Amino acid sequence: MRSSPTLPTARFFCEECGRETRFLPMHKARSIAGISRTTMYYWIQRDWVHSRELASGRRVVCQESLSRRSLKTDSEEVPPKRNLSQGVPSSSIR
Repeated sequence: MRSSPTLPTARFFCEECGRETRFLPMHKARSIAGISRTTMYYWIQRDWVHSRELASGRRVVCQESLSRRSLKTDSEEVPPKRNLSQGVPSSSIR
């Protein structure tokens, strides 16, 4: 039986969660959530996920808030993509 690789994490006190949680490097958090760097920063700016900047300048993401956000995203209904050149939903384009 193969064991899953451990994620590089650090434990910090998350001010927003009010407790000590695991923080993931940005690239790991994005990979787990399946989102782009731009989307991750969008989530951070809106306080949908918690983060902190390390002394090195690198940003790490609270795993607890990322898990909650990912669950919320999975349960939300996603509107159809729009074809910007025609202003109609792409699902209606054949």
